[in-house]
Amino acid sequence: MINKADFINNIPLLIIAATSLLILIIEAIFPHGKKKIGEKIIFYLSIVSLIVAINYSFPQLTVNSLFFSSFLRLSTFSVVVNITMLLGILITVLSSKEYLEKEGINYGEYYSLLFIATLGMMLMVMAYDLIIVFVGLEIMSISFYVLAGFMRKRLESNESALKYFLLGAFFTGFLLMGIALIYGYTGSTSYSFFTNFKNQTEPTYFLGIVLILIAFIFKTGSFPLQMWIPDVYQGAPTVVTGMMSSVGKTAAFGALLVFFTTFGLEKFSMLIAILAILTMLYGNVVALLQTNIKRLLAYSSIAHAGYILIGFILVTPSSTHAVVFYLVSYVLMQLGAFIVIGIVEAQADTMEDRSLSNTLESYKGLGKTNPGLASILSIFLFSLAGIPPFAGFWGKYYIFLSVIQNNFIWVAIVGILLSLIGVYYYIKVILFMWFYEPVTGTIQKSKSEFAFTAAVISTIGLFLFGIYPDLLLRYIRAIF
Repeated sequence: MINKADFINNIPLLIIAATSLLILIIEAIFPHGKKKIGEKIIFYLSIVSLIVAINYSFPQLTVNSLFFSSFLRLSTFSVVVNITMLLGILITVLSSKEYLEKEGINYGEYYSLLFIATLGMMLMVMAYDLIIVFVGLEIMSISFYVLAGFMRKRLESNESALKYFLLGAFFTGFLLMGIALIYGYTGSTSYSFFTNFKNQTEPTYFLGIVLILIAFIFKTGSFPLQMWIPDVYQGAPTVVTGMMSSVGKTAAFGALLVFFTTFGLEKFSMLIAILAILTMLYGNVVALLQTNIKRLLAYSSIAHAGYILIGFILVTPSSTHAVVFYLVSYVLMQLGAFIVIGIVEAQADTMEDRSLSNTLESYKGLGKTNPGLASILSIFLFSLAGIPPFAGFWGKYYIFLSVIQNNFIWVAIVGILLSLIGVYYYIKVILFMWFYEPVTGTIQKSKSEFAFTAAVISTIGLFLFGIYPDLLLRYIRAIF
C-alpha cells in the first residue's frame, strides 16, 4: 500500500518526472515567434530542477528502506549512484545549450527526453523487482534511441538511432525472456524473494539468469556485445554521446551490481573475468587504430567497461566500493572529454566542417591556439589513462586492488598491462594538441560559456577526488 513516506523519500524521483512533463507543457505554450523565451525558461528550469533534486538526495544517504509496495529500494548505494547520474545530467544540460543552437536542434523535447531518460536510470538503480528493472531500462533506452537520432538532417545520426533501436529492441527480448523464465519457475519477480532462494542450479532458473546477464552485457557495451557502440557514439550528437557513454553506462552497471548481489552469482566469477579481459583487450587494441576522436573514445569506453567488470568477478564490499568510485570518476572524465569535443565541433561553420572537426588531425596545434581548452582536454585524457593525481588513477587502483584481494591476481596483472596500451592513444591526442603546428580551421577561442563551465566543474571533480579520494570513499564505504 502506498503512503506519504513513499513520496517524501522519493522527492528527487518525483522532481525529475514532473520536470520532464513541465518542459513539454512550456514547449507547447510558447508559439513559434516566442520560442527563444521558451528555450531560456526550459534551460534554466532544467538546471534548477537538477540542483534541487541533488540537494534532496543527500539526506537520503542514511536511508535504507523499501518503498512503493517494495518495488523500490533506497540505500546508500542507490543514492550515491543517483547523485552521480543527476550530476552527470546537470553537466550535460550545461554543455548542451550552445551545441544545440549551433546544430539548429535546440528544442524543448531534448531536455524533456534527458529527464525521462534520467527517470528510467534512477528506477533501474532503485529497482527491487525485475519488472521495475525492465520498466526503467526501457524508459532509458527509448529516450536514448530518440536522442541518438536528434540531428534528423544528418544521415549518420539517423543511422546511429536505427542501429541502436534495432539491436536494443532485440536484446530487450533477452531480458524479458529471462524474467519470464525466472517468474515461471519461482512465481516471483521481487528481489526480496531471491535473496534467500536456494535452488539456483535448476535449468530454467539458471537460463533466466543467463539471459538477463546477456541483456546487461549489451547495455554496458561489454564484449562480445559491444558492436553497436562505435557507430552509435559517432553518429549521435556529441553531447548525447557523452551522456550515454557515461551516465547511461553508470545506470546499467549500477543495476547490474544490485542484480549480482541479490542473486549471489559467484558461480559466474571465471566467466566475468574472461569477459572483462576480452573487453579490455578489444577496446584498447582497436582504439589504437582510430583516426576519429569520437570513435577513439567509443572504443575507450569499451575498455573502461572491462575495467569496471573486474569489480564483478567477486562482489565483496571492497569491490563494490571500487566500482562505485570508478563510476563517479568515469562520469566526470568521460563526460568532460566529450564536452570539449562538442565545443570544438560547435565552432565549425558548416555541417561538413563539423564532421571533419572530429578527426585527430583537426586537434593539431589546439594547445597553441586555445591552451585553456587543450589543457582541460589533456586533464580528462590523463585521467582516462589512469595517471595521477586525477580520480581516474584511484578508480583503477581500487578496482585492481579489490581483485587482488579476491585472489584473482592474474586478472589484475593482465588489466594493468592492457591499461598501458590505453595510455598510448590518449597520449597521442595530447601530443597532437601540444607538439604539432595548428591546422586550418583550428578554433581560436571558445564561445561556449556554459559548456566551458561544465568542463571546469568536471575538472575540479577529478582534481578533488584525485587528491583527496577519501572525500568520496567515506560515503561509499557505508554501502552494503
